[in-house]
Amino acid sequence: MKEKEKLKNIKDLEYNHLLNKQNVFLIVLATAIISIILNDNFPEDLSKWGLILAFILGIILSLLHYSKKLEEKINEIKDV
Repeated sequence: MKEKEKLKNIKDLEYNHLLNKQNVFLIVLATAIISIILNDNFPEDLSKWGLILAFILGIILSLLHYSKKLEEKINEIKDV
């Protein structure tokens, strides 16, 4: 029984670590978007809105990626 609890605790820690990575990644992307919006000295050859859309797409894809991984980790925890 003690081994099963230990394995569940390890799986819980892995889940929390994955969730923390997702949160940090989303904060970095959101900070990049805010920086682009607030930047007045933006080069003419780069599209400000194109970069913003790219970062928003990155946020959406990362949410999909991490939600799948988190769901897999939840299923592992349930199986323990």
